[in-house]
Amino acid sequence: MTPSENPNPSKLRTTIRQRIRQAFKPIATVIVLLLVLVTIGLVNRYGITNNAPRPTVTPMPTVAFVTAMRAKPESELVLPGTLQPVRETQIYARASGYVKQWNVDIGAEVREGQLLLTIDSPEVDQNLAHAEAALASARANLQIATTTLKRSKELLTKKFLSQQIVDEQEAQMQARIADVHANEADVRRYRESQAFERVTAPFAGRITYRNVEKGQLVTANSPDPNGWLYRLSSTNPLRLFVNVPQSQARFIHDDMPVSIYLSEYPGRAFTAQVARSAGALDPGSKTLLTEVRIPNDQHVLTSGSYAEAHFTLKLDNPVIMLPSNTLIVRADGTKVAVVDQSNHIQLKPVTTGRDFGTTIEIITGLNENERIVANPSDSVRDGVIVNPVPSKN
Repeated sequence: MTPSENPNPSKLRTTIRQRIRQAFKPIATVIVLLLVLVTIGLVNRYGITNNAPRPTVTPMPTVAFVTAMRAKPESELVLPGTLQPVRETQIYARASGYVKQWNVDIGAEVREGQLLLTIDSPEVDQNLAHAEAALASARANLQIATTTLKRSKELLTKKFLSQQIVDEQEAQMQARIADVHANEADVRRYRESQAFERVTAPFAGRITYRNVEKGQLVTANSPDPNGWLYRLSSTNPLRLFVNVPQSQARFIHDDMPVSIYLSEYPGRAFTAQVARSAGALDPGSKTLLTEVRIPNDQHVLTSGSYAEAHFTLKLDNPVIMLPSNTLIVRADGTKVAVVDQSNHIQLKPVTTGRDFGTTIEIITGLNENERIVANPSDSVRDGVIVNPVPSKN
């Protein structure tokens, strides 16, 4: 290389310094900015430029509130129950023997006095025949005693017989009269037993179960609890027993209209009314046993069905209703947060009633139109000033 081709060393060093300054200029700018930001943060954090303590400002909490309102003057009470026949009985045999013929089966509508089955009871027939024969004999003996006494009295007037003989014959006639009465009673008893060979319906209704077959041996007054022949139910009207809680018992009265609902008839209400109530609360459950009668002329309803009775109660002093999310349940009791006129929180103890899931009854502790905090948080304390806004729900 010639001397003219070698670069100037002083110029080369100058060029290198310029390039280094250009490369480090952005980095220096970033470092300066970071230092400025750190300085500003330290000033704001620790008050480097002002050693005086800064006041702590607590933001005013915003709470949503609902207005305490009374429930409607009419309240619906829904109680479950099971439909039952107004009358139901199990029919037993009163005569022992074999079933000769049964005439009705399950589902049959029978009238009062209708023949259900007949029983062949030879013993009863023989006893009746024997009692009738004994009665005929007793009457013949009475006839003889009466005739003898009559003739003896005629001979007594003629002094052919003594008074003692006549008195004895009169006593014999009285004994024959007693024998006749006793045998007449036996005949009536066996005739009544013979009448029990014909089993009839004690009242009009429907046969819901048959427990007998032709040729089956049945026993009169059987101690077997399963020895009955038929089950007879009167299903028009039906009845429904419900237990009314103590708090609503005073609104229940006779002839009160009731609506009956069944799941198999959605949207259809069956008209009913209160027939009677026990008039006293059950000591254990504190409920009033109430009977509801449901007409069943078309036999649409069946006994044994689950049903719900809907009562419309006329309330003289409706209770206050609140959403369930307004309650504050603590160890010292149930409370609600009330926002007073000056927007201060007041925690008031309340007494609750029935819980309907989303709403609950407030029996005591609140007045109408008070503002109640919904979904109260831990920041809602007694005496705290809040910014109340109406709840959207």
